[in-house]
Amino acid sequence: MSWRAEICAVAALVWAASVQVVEAQCPASQDARVSVEVTAAQVETAFDTSLPELERLARAAGREAHLPLMAVYSSSVLFAADIETRVEQTQARRSCAVAKSVRIRIAVGKRMIHAARELRDKACLRTIAIDHAATHARHQEGRLLAARESIAANLKASLRTPAPDADSAAEAERTLAQMISARIDADLAEIDADKTETNRVLDSAESLARLKAACPNERVEVDGDRT
Repeated sequence: MSWRAEICAVAALVWAASVQVVEAQCPASQDARVSVEVTAAQVETAFDTSLPELERLARAAGREAHLPLMAVYSSSVLFAADIETRVEQTQARRSCAVAKSVRIRIAVGKRMIHAARELRDKACLRTIAIDHAATHARHQEGRLLAARESIAANLKASLRTPAPDADSAAEAERTLAQMISARIDADLAEIDADKTETNRVLDSAESLARLKAACPNERVEVDGDRT
């Protein structure tokens, strides 16, 4: 269950610039080529937490229905934008940066299923807990892969608005990079927020009931209570 997925933004900029003279307003980057790539690291499993700690996390998040919580999934999502531009000057000798191409690289890393140590000798419970957490991992990757076209389309639409002019070419490029980074970051934040609905399906009452009933011959103990 991906409750603590981190979203970070790292902009890696590659500039190839030429200088031209334009009118007073900077031109838009409406002809820019935009591509989006998504890569995902392998999901690993570690028995690095405990049932009491997972219970504390569940209660703090208001998710008592998930108890006994036996495993959680976490990850980080990073992006880099490789930007090729041309630099133009207005008649007032102000600098404009126009994007020629933007290559967006999104990487899902630090993908880890944190399973309770108490499951080491519980073959059935261990399997269903890890498999359920892995389902959340697959859905996260699937959401990002499915969003590639919309991320590219949103950035192309954003680039139809001219970036502001600046005192120098470097400042103009920096401003354009900030605009591109903000647009990508907003899309990733929206995708992360959308996972709530997916989690409702994966963690529906019926789904959780099936998980709890899957291993009738195995039990786990939390805070001294048999569950």
